[in-house]
Amino acid sequence: GTSLVTLTPLPRPLPPAGHPMVGPLRALLAACALATALAASPFDAPMPVLRSMSEARLGTPHLFPARSQSQASFDELLQLLDQKREEILLAQQAAQREAAVTGKPLVAMFMHSLERNGANNFCLHLASKLSYTQPFAIVFAPKEGPMRADFEAIGLRVETLDPASTDFLEVLQRRLVEEKIGMVVANTIMRCDVVSLAHKMDLRTLWVIHEAWPQDQLDYYAKEVFMMKNLDAAQIKAAFAVCGCIVFPSDVQKSIYDGLYREDAAVTIYNGIPLQQLDVFRSSHDREEVRKSLGYTKDDFVVLHLGTVCNRKGQIYTARSVSKLIKERGCTNVKCLMVGARYIRDHEMKYIEEIKQTVLANGLTYVRWEDTAEFDRGKARVTVMDIQSDVLRFYMAADVVVVPSLNEVLPLVICEAMAFERPVVCSKIDAIPEALDDGVEGFLVPPGEADALADAIEKLHANPSVGAECGKQGRERVLRQFAYDVMIHQYDVILDNLAAGRPATAPP
Repeated sequence: GTSLVTLTPLPRPLPPAGHPMVGPLRALLAACALATALAASPFDAPMPVLRSMSEARLGTPHLFPARSQSQASFDELLQLLDQKREEILLAQQAAQREAAVTGKPLVAMFMHSLERNGANNFCLHLASKLSYTQPFAIVFAPKEGPMRADFEAIGLRVETLDPASTDFLEVLQRRLVEEKIGMVVANTIMRCDVVSLAHKMDLRTLWVIHEAWPQDQLDYYAKEVFMMKNLDAAQIKAAFAVCGCIVFPSDVQKSIYDGLYREDAAVTIYNGIPLQQLDVFRSSHDREEVRKSLGYTKDDFVVLHLGTVCNRKGQIYTARSVSKLIKERGCTNVKCLMVGARYIRDHEMKYIEEIKQTVLANGLTYVRWEDTAEFDRGKARVTVMDIQSDVLRFYMAADVVVVPSLNEVLPLVICEAMAFERPVVCSKIDAIPEALDDGVEGFLVPPGEADALADAIEKLHANPSVGAECGKQGRERVLRQFAYDVMIHQYDVILDNLAAGRPATAPP
């Protein structure tokens, strides 16, 4: 009986009357009293007596309803103890959050879309973790998307406002006032419009930049690549000049925009990854079963290219390199899985068709996963799959993960692959060399060179031990450099600094 009581953590000092934890605490004490009585007696305790004791001493009527002695099992009491303990912990968390966010300005988060991608997943994780210490109130996005449900699942309201509408800024300003927003978190360079409005309204602003757009090509990337016809270079540069805090995920990327921002407003924070979630998946799934579910056998060498299928991600070079490996270098068991196709923008659909024709021109088989019968999946040399919300299974199935991008910052795909102990082959561009060293966690290759990409993949194909060692080194690199808790803490400090009127980069 004593051990049951001492193993149950109780808050000290006890909360005052009216505190939200009082009810659950009384219930837990009653359960402890009953468990102690049962454990101390060699006989079945009369339920009516214990029920009366609970009501008289602890004020919890009907905690233990009238039951026959044969039904009063000790297992049920343990279950009740667990339930009441969980209620106390939840109430304790709620009380701690209320204390942590009291007096802080309400936060609105601005997304460039609600589609599933790395930048948006980053925001979801950030809002989820920081909700315990920062009062996130609402998420704004240009249009609907599948991630509305994700944000609503963590308790955030989602509202769509079209930035292309003529009265967008007027409507947004009114909504920010109505919601009593005091701080703005803007995600991606495409929310420069929000950053400038927040400055005009004297709202504290944190702007997270994921892109690496050369300063002389801002118009091109905004209007042609990302189809944001309402944005231009002048707007982007104006937002950089006035923003109170700009976060870059790498030093190289920060240097791309040098001269546009105030030095005291810019900071580098590496994007972390939620290792606990990844590790739970790894420990609860069998790799061969995961591969089998995708149609791959233990003898297949699976090359994974994960990311939106588009020109800047370089899937065409993956298709060419895989074709070379199979047709010219005797790597007959190589198969390629590309995950991330979407059929929205004309230039992306044309690019998917180009990949298909490249594969077919080399006499290899190409399929779209969604059009393939279950018994035929995994048989084609190149399979292209639509964008997926859950991508962890692909890392587990892969033998190597390739990132031959032409324009990139520091994609989370690299870190996630290394967390799964998969070797990576990446373009030596932008901030990617900040995440891995050539020949250690994987290989760095010149962008746009299919032969170099094929050479690196072939090294891993020919020497499984090399891939295993790269995977081991990659995992250790993630633990050192991309720890999730460190990233969350850094953002938390910045938001606290902004809320208190201190410089964003001031020490905690």
